[in-house]
Amino acid sequence: MRPLAGNRRPPDRPRGTVLITAAALAATLALGACGSSGRDSGPRCPGVRLLADAATMTQFAPGAGRDLTDVDYQVAFTDVEAECRLVQSRREGSAMVVAVAPVMTAMRGPANSDRRASFSYLVSVLGRDDTILNVQRFPVAVEFPGNLTRVTVTDDNPPVIISIPLPEGGDGRAYDIVIGFHLTPEQLDYNRQRDGQAR
Repeated sequence: MRPLAGNRRPPDRPRGTVLITAAALAATLALGACGSSGRDSGPRCPGVRLLADAATMTQFAPGAGRDLTDVDYQVAFTDVEAECRLVQSRREGSAMVVAVAPVMTAMRGPANSDRRASFSYLVSVLGRDDTILNVQRFPVAVEFPGNLTRVTVTDDNPPVIISIPLPEGGDGRAYDIVIGFHLTPEQLDYNRQRDGQAR
């Protein structure tokens, strides 16, 4: 599944800043060839986690109705595939490069008439004290063919590539990669109210 067209090329950036982009397949293949030196036990990867309040999204049909019969579609993260590599360059220094591919399940609701779901998710990089270093939005389009009411997709064509410059002696574990759906205030309130009732 290929996401909707968007800014899929790396933008220009000042040296030493965090970069998030959906890289081309060739760049992903190059990532697989990179690594740390043979003396290292392996890269110390950043944490990758879902934002609890934004791990699901419910889209209602237009109008005031908010019953189950008014649901256009729902979507939820079911997994996040991730791989990291420590990349070293004489010119750029060391960087932790992480490839992330969220796995999402979309469910068609009773009010869905076009058999489609369009939504976006956010990928954020947090530094020390949960300081937000970069946030990028990635749109996704899903279709429900035939009689299917549930579709699972992996956004890996291309995956999201995060490049985190590391200071000398730096550790990738000082950073967190956080993923969540891009929600409206109403959708966020709905999640929090639903979770509060579940308790």
